Amino acid sequence: MTDYQAQELNRFFVETFNQILAWEERALNATGLTNLSVKELHILDTTFRLQQQEQNTMSQIAAALDISVGALTTAVNTLVKKGYLTRAGRAQDRRIVLVELTKSGHQANEMHTGFHQEMIAQVGAVLQEPELEMLTSSLQRLTDFFENLK
Repeated sequence: MTDYQAQELNRFFVETFNQILAWEERALNATGLTNLSVKELHILDTTFRLQQQEQNTMSQIAAALDISVGALTTAVNTLVKKGYLTRAGRAQDRRIVLVELTKSGHQANEMHTGFHQEMIAQVGAVLQEPELEMLTSSLQRLTDFFENLK
């Protein structure tokens, strides 16, 4: 790897990633969801996905987010107070806590999903098909690399 390539990779992983998060934060504020952080939206998104698969226990959500159950508990408590999530024990075992989106949680998640769809559409509009193919192939390899670091 050349110095230039290393510098560009670092710029992407640090600066571009931060710019994407700032863009997401601005979009979040523009929707009026000013009482939610980007991190909280990602918890709603993960909970929604796992709820669809009936894999929405605290431990399953924490594992998917790669955080501790304790850290998730703190975040879930906040999101319950804000009215975006509910918790319930499983009928057969009350120690297992299921987390589900409320109506407000679903609405917030839909807005967040819309942001991601718009972001992808805008990125896709500035790249030619061969560039998109190369980018998606490279990103898949990077995803595999980072997933194997766990």
